[in-house]
Amino acid sequence: MDRRKLAIWCLVLTLGGAVPRAMATVTFPADGPLGLGGATAADSLRTNLWLVEALLGEIVAEATASLPSPPARVLLPGAPAATDLPGQLLRLVTVRVLTDRGYDLYTGQADSLRGRTDVTAEFLPGPITLSYPEVGRTLGLWRRWVGRDLTVSATARLVENASGRLLLERRLERRFNDRVPDGEFALVDDTTYPFTSAAVGAGGWQRRLEQFAVLGTLAGLVAVYFANTGD
Repeated sequence: MDRRKLAIWCLVLTLGGAVPRAMATVTFPADGPLGLGGATAADSLRTNLWLVEALLGEIVAEATASLPSPPARVLLPGAPAATDLPGQLLRLVTVRVLTDRGYDLYTGQADSLRGRTDVTAEFLPGPITLSYPEVGRTLGLWRRWVGRDLTVSATARLVENASGRLLLERRLERRFNDRVPDGEFALVDDTTYPFTSAAVGAGGWQRRLEQFAVLGTLAGLVAVYFANTGD
């Protein structure tokens, strides 16, 4: 193999190796949603279930700003149906948030407890939408990261029992997106609930073709340069 061909191959390999190095500069956020429990430590694994709970916790925490100061007595009427998985999770998060803030909680039939409590608080879950809209790859082939997009919503209704005064009725929403390193994806995608797992999108083919086109163009330019250059 003559020196020109050897130089061409060396330069092509160098260009190919530069792509993963450039992609390695992508940073993954170390913190999760603020609010419930604060941000996670840099080495914590933010599973989809953790994110859903954290975002629901932020929604409940925002609604508590309209409640009387603790230790007010809060009635959580009824109970989510066995098939209402988002409602069950929202109830667990609600109890945790209100308890941590020092409220006295009651549950059961609203009529029997309304006179002994200060506020009736209802939290109704809205859509919980998880998707993986994009995939990052090395040289368009090897998956490096998966983009994650999560939207959580709920409707909060707070009523003062003594007067019937409506304290709050509002639909609240939180959204979080990040990039999950491929090595952690199997641990992050949580199948505990239907809404904590999703199929990875097929997007990224156009970017992969563009990467191949760029590499092919660069390799072609190098080949032309050396073909027109003497020994």
